Amino acid sequence: MGLMEVASGKSVYRGYEYYIHNKVLVAEKVDEYQYHGAVEGTADEPYEVLIDVIHPRKSHCNCPHADGKRIVCKHQIAVYFKAFPEEAKKYKKELDDYYEEEEQRYDRIEEELAKHLKKANKQELMEMIWDLLYEGPEWQFNRFVDRYLNID
Repeated sequence: MGLMEVASGKSVYRGYEYYIHNKVLVAEKVDEYQYHGAVEGTADEPYEVLIDVIHPRKSHCNCPHADGKRIVCKHQIAVYFKAFPEEAKKYKKELDDYYEEEEQRYDRIEEELAKHLKKANKQELMEMIWDLLYEGPEWQFNRFVDRYLNID
């Protein structure tokens, strides 16, 4: 397993953001499998990173999230992408494909919902609204009330 598989999805995404925003100040090869890096973060000083591409759990970073733990953080992923830009390109393609699929899925749902709503009579529409308001989250009810009712 590599760094990408060991890291959380959030760490991979945030690491990619750090990479594309040029937060990786240093990414240099130490030996055949290890890379040293320095990454700008929220601290005054850059975070020091060491990644091991063969044994990802041996990687480390001195950020509060990863320091002293056997986890792969966003800073480590950012250094990985800097050291292996082709992996960053592959990840970007995966992201683009995912978002395109999601957009197509939502378009299909919207079309089907529009068909269903056009066929429904007033009573059925009212029941749908009541179900959404009382079975859904409280914020949804409050948003509806704020938007469509003039209650002080």
